Amino acid sequence: MKNNPIEKIRDLLAEPEARRKAAICAGLAAALAVGGAGIAIASNRPEPIDSTPSAVEKAGAESVAPADIAKICPTLTLDGQDVGAPADELTVTTGKGRVLVTQRAGDDAAATVDSTARRSAALARSLDGCETGGKTVEAVTWAAIDEGGNVEVAVTNFPSTAPSGGTTAEVVNGSGGHVISDGVWNSDGVHDSGYEQNAGTVTDSAGGKIEAGSKTEADEGDKKDPGKTDEAKADDSGGKADSKKNDSKGGAASQTSGGTSGSSASGSSPAQPQKKWVPEQGHWETDYGQVWVPNVVYVRHGRFICNACGATFDSKNGFYAHSDAMYAQGQNHDGYTDDSYTTSEDQGHYEQQATGKHWVVDVAGHWE
Repeated sequence: MKNNPIEKIRDLLAEPEARRKAAICAGLAAALAVGGAGIAIASNRPEPIDSTPSAVEKAGAESVAPADIAKICPTLTLDGQDVGAPADELTVTTGKGRVLVTQRAGDDAAATVDSTARRSAALARSLDGCETGGKTVEAVTWAAIDEGGNVEVAVTNFPSTAPSGGTTAEVVNGSGGHVISDGVWNSDGVHDSGYEQNAGTVTDSAGGKIEAGSKTEADEGDKKDPGKTDEAKADDSGGKADSKKNDSKGGAASQTSGGTSGSSASGSSPAQPQKKWVPEQGHWETDYGQVWVPNVVYVRHGRFICNACGATFDSKNGFYAHSDAMYAQGQNHDGYTDDSYTTSEDQGHYEQQATGKHWVVDVAGHWE
């Protein structure tokens, strides 16, 4: 039997999907535990590309740490679009089955609402089946904050029901809850875009309620019990994320997950091969359907009215025959009015034509 978790994952790639999904997650967690100091992120997707339902497949009892989550955030996609965020702009906090990601809000209010909603949905879908803090991930919140750490936009999604794409309104309304600050809400392109200012419930990694204008737990770290949540904040050196140090003496760093902590001294284990995320591979296929091809034809309709008696005829010859008949009876019906008109008719037909494209996944995204 192979003891190297990386080799185990590779051997399991040929197994049925249900068994492989569980085994890959267990192997991934083991590999990260013994040597995952940093993970190289590759990005070679064609543009556009559809969202991947799960960027980290996880079904075992092991948990993903905040640092692991931070490393996949740059690769997030939704509805064929890249919605990833640079790891060095994020703070990731986890609790028992809950994840909170905070990011500095942009200048464009409408764009901030859109990106926050899409990143929340994409991350929730990516963590479907994963565990954190000893519990299956049940809620993922992405929050955009201002310079003072106050929440401007926050959106919570559940992995099993997170929207897979659509308009901004569809992604926001399809979430488990969202809050928008008054300043953002009053901006053009926000309050009139088809969603409410606040709806549902938005929660942090400890299950507490987040409200617009308040500070998230990530910005009040010194006031929180460090035994309740894990936190990872990415630095400026290539997107690496280190867990928050809770040792009051500045000693060995520790990570807690739902009250259970584990620590390791730097350099206590030999270097292990690093794992990297390989994005999904696929291709576009053309969709076909019946399309109406118009063919407008103009038709002239004759209408000739006798000025003497008002009789109507569909041709001049018809009127002339009437005039001759009346002349034979001693009556003069020589004058007429031409009241002819033209109508248009669409005499088109249906044809089988290309109506769009859809993305077909050849190889799902996976860790190597």
